[in-house]
Amino acid sequence: MKELSASTVLALHALHLMVRKAKPISADEIRRAGGTAMSRVKRVLKNLKNAELVESRRGQGYVLARAPGEISLEDVVHAQGETQAPKAPCGGDFEACASRATCILAPLCRTAEQNFQEALRSFTLADFEDLPTSLPNCIDLRLKHSGRLEAS
Repeated sequence: MKELSASTVLALHALHLMVRKAKPISADEIRRAGGTAMSRVKRVLKNLKNAELVESRRGQGYVLARAPGEISLEDVVHAQGETQAPKAPCGGDFEACASRATCILAPLCRTAEQNFQEALRSFTLADFEDLPTSLPNCIDLRLKHSGRLEAS
């Protein structure tokens, strides 16, 4: 599976908090829940707002701009600027690969990218509604026991 950036994981966490709380949530609440720097939280929220996935309510915080079932993981990934194909020696971008006609990995890269994109489209925030709001430790294995993201 393609690796997701820390920003995308934080964005998913912020959106998940919005789903679970069902009321506006402040950037500071997201910062405290995720244990990360406010600058990163603001950057992630700005990307989500620009992608029209969240709306800001003056003095209250942020809310989802659409129903949870209408926001796919693909939307969140693209909002954070992740559009690269899965990793492969050539970068895995089947469409840009100059040697795809003779590359033994070309069919694998094409299938992996198609399956990854389909998985992103098929999962929505509604699939996360019943999960606990604690931030998953999938960003840095060194943080396995601390449960907090490094500020960056």
